[in-house]
Amino acid sequence: MNPSPKIRLISVDLDGTLLRSDGTPAPAGVRQLQTAARSGVRVVLNTTRNLDGVRSMCEAWGFSDPLICTNGAQILASPGGPEWASYTIPMAVARSIARLADRNDWEVSTSVGGQTFFRQRPGQPLGPVEYPLGSGNEGTQRRTRLVIVPTNEEALVAEPKRMILHEPEVIDAVKELSAQYSQECRTETYYEPDGRLHSLCIFPLRADKGTALRLVAGKLDIPLGQVLAIGDNPNDMPMFAAAGTSVAMGNAPPEVKNAATVVGPVNDDEGVAWAVQRFVLGVRN
Repeated sequence: MNPSPKIRLISVDLDGTLLRSDGTPAPAGVRQLQTAARSGVRVVLNTTRNLDGVRSMCEAWGFSDPLICTNGAQILASPGGPEWASYTIPMAVARSIARLADRNDWEVSTSVGGQTFFRQRPGQPLGPVEYPLGSGNEGTQRRTRLVIVPTNEEALVAEPKRMILHEPEVIDAVKELSAQYSQECRTETYYEPDGRLHSLCIFPLRADKGTALRLVAGKLDIPLGQVLAIGDNPNDMPMFAAAGTSVAMGNAPPEVKNAATVVGPVNDDEGVAWAVQRFVLGVRN
């Protein structure tokens, strides 16, 4: 194998990668990323999560580099901004999906701006709801807000950045509808580590982790050959294709492992720490 180039930027996924199966951060992975950041390497969290929760993690961990959120639908120069790019699902497309869901009594999680909207469940009060959100430090909690609305369509106060559905029969129907709008939006399917279906996400057409990573690397004047991407899910494959070096977690499905430069340990066994040590800090395990 040829010597790896000097890594100047790490693009790292959260769920299933830097976060363990129980949703808590892998402590050695966070520490190794902090070590890399102190040495001048740019650490970019590249995630499907919305900005609020990701920003709180950056604050807790001391990361100040650009952020890629909502699968590339929102890109910021730093956790506090400014915004470099923002993409949304066209309203006509979002309304078609919301109306289909409302007709069939399906629940959709809809992200608009900085808020997430959920369709009301029986007996659930309408309006904003605060709930605890882990910031990334054990024992530290922040609060974020979601809004309960009577119907999925009423969540569309503006064009959304993301729409999520979970039930298998719902996913098939919405996939079919979304295919009619393939020039205006895109879908991604997510799976549990054991292969069970987790969710279907609908995103703006231009929102993917690889496109976002290319934008960030260009803004920072870092060649893609000096980028390390670390992930576990099929939606991480576009950033694998963009980066010069890529590491798939051992818990990734076969197609993701096949797309990576190398396969590391599982997320619960500090796969991110292994990748940073091997490709950034020069520690061979």
